[in-house]
Amino acid sequence: DTAPYGVFALAVPLAAKLGLSALGALAGYTVITCSICVLYCATVLYPAAVFLGHAPLSGFVRVWLTPQAVAFSARSSMAALPAMIEVARDRLKLPASIHGFLIPLAASTFRPGAGVGQILGALFIARLYGVPIGVGGLAAITATALVTSFSVPGIPGGSIVAIVPVLMVVNLPVEGIGILLGVDTILDMFRTTTNTTGHMSAAMVLARGEREAEDAAPSTA
Repeated sequence: DTAPYGVFALAVPLAAKLGLSALGALAGYTVITCSICVLYCATVLYPAAVFLGHAPLSGFVRVWLTPQAVAFSARSSMAALPAMIEVARDRLKLPASIHGFLIPLAASTFRPGAGVGQILGALFIARLYGVPIGVGGLAAITATALVTSFSVPGIPGGSIVAIVPVLMVVNLPVEGIGILLGVDTILDMFRTTTNTTGHMSAAMVLARGEREAEDAAPSTA
């Protein structure tokens, strides 16, 4: 496998140019990205499940720990899929359309953690190389990250490959990926956990809508 040599070749020129400041910047980027993933779950995904999906917070957090643990350790949404289906079917008692169709579909296409990671990664590379990103550039990065996040494969490190179009849309140097790869294993754990949390939050919201539609439907008996 020649990937480590490629990463080394990409990282050496920038490390030689920036010295120890590159390590400090990389450490700061890692902390910020992990923190924002946790904050996104706490302020967006969990509240969506609680307020829009009417899920009890303590119960939702408790039953979702198993899929999150699988996602965190395996760094793969597809690896966490069996645990997600089991929790949705057996513990949360969600409708068959949710655990049989929606959750597998979400695990294949819905990557909120990837979108967050790609945006922050692009901004980090821009800062590292001294490339100014205005409002228009930020909008282009965000839009491209949202689109490409749907094509991220559900495998470990899949998000880092899909960041290339995000960098190219504002003419950022693609070789900056070599720096990101140095800490991507840590970041991928948090991104994938964010993904699975988003999958279940969406499942809770749509399950509530399905139940309400069934309750509102006129009885044919």
